[in-house]
Amino acid sequence: METLRIAILTETLASVERNLQPWRYLGDLAHSLQREGHEVSVVTSEGGLKKWNDVPVDRHTNRSDFRSTPAVGALVRSRGYDAGVFRLAAGHFFSLRGLPQHSPPRGRLLGIFLRPLHRCRDLARRFLDPTLVSEVFSDRHHAAMCASRKLGLWSRAPSWVDDFVFLWESDRASAIEAGLPPSACSVVRHPFDPFFLGRDPANPSPRLAEALSPASRRIVFSGPPEPTRGFEDVIRLARTLDRHTPTEVLLLLRDPSVPEPTVTLTDRGAHRVAIVRGILTREEIRAAYGRSHVAVFPYRFVRTGLPLVALEAAAAGLPVVTTRVHPIRELEGRSGLVFAEPRNPRALARAVESLFDDARRDETRRKNEAWIRATPDWPDVAKTFASILRGRVAGGNGARVLEPVKAPARDG
Repeated sequence: METLRIAILTETLASVERNLQPWRYLGDLAHSLQREGHEVSVVTSEGGLKKWNDVPVDRHTNRSDFRSTPAVGALVRSRGYDAGVFRLAAGHFFSLRGLPQHSPPRGRLLGIFLRPLHRCRDLARRFLDPTLVSEVFSDRHHAAMCASRKLGLWSRAPSWVDDFVFLWESDRASAIEAGLPPSACSVVRHPFDPFFLGRDPANPSPRLAEALSPASRRIVFSGPPEPTRGFEDVIRLARTLDRHTPTEVLLLLRDPSVPEPTVTLTDRGAHRVAIVRGILTREEIRAAYGRSHVAVFPYRFVRTGLPLVALEAAAAGLPVVTTRVHPIRELEGRSGLVFAEPRNPRALARAVESLFDDARRDETRRKNEAWIRATPDWPDVAKTFASILRGRVAGGNGARVLEPVKAPARDG
């Protein structure tokens, strides 16, 4: 097998402890490529690091080079890499304005989309929503990405980037509509985290003992306390669930500003709302999943490429209720996820109540198990990426290059 020297290019690096996308994805990909025998380095502007997640760091001090597609290609070539993998952002497309269609010699480049490609109509609704105004700054990338498509900049990208990888078929279709060639566009599904697939018992830490006291019915939510995540809709479940059956609504709110997790308990009629605020370990989150009966993630808008919390809860064996928003709605019917309409408290409560029925729970678990089996693991993903970087197509276990698809109707 041909060994490749591969650069994972990222201007900045998040700390390992925070475990955030897209750095989490890039770190897992780098590890998997290493295990396949390739020589992998993280090329970054961050100083003071020799290794990141056990991957060697190759420092490049000029931060602006990471924001320009031509500069990224030149960086790969000048440092002697066979190929480079980088996360595509709107700036990479804007950097191509006024450039020729034919690029100079460079190393082979693969750009990966780790944020969803929202359609412009959906973005307009999101930015006009007063309940989500607090997160406008966080979502400016999506507006810029939409603008770059509208300005016709994407048709220039294939002269500078060899391959494009997506997590979702609908995003691939949008990219082809915007001018990327179908033959260069691949969908590689995001793997499930092996840690959450493990079935060895996870004991709760003393920090969670009060929130995880025995409960006949427990609903769990995890993630940051952001309106786009719908965490307030989870709290409101205590008002709309069956009043005669006591239920605990548990929220694990990721909040870096809280140095040590705090627990707040509130009784609401027959129900109890338990809020844990702070940074929890993965072991603590898995223990909470193991002592819950249903996971709820009522997104109003998804800004990351994949809502990982839904995958982690499903991998841990929990039935999951979520909402029909892009891109996660693509999984409806192909997984055991149960969908409700966003911002509809009664519909959300009905979906949750349905999963306390033993037969329905068993059905969703069977579907989720089939979905997990059909999804590539990280070794599959690494083989697929290596094959793409060599200019060849790889198959196997759902990690594959898709055939051309019909482009959706254009935005109005």
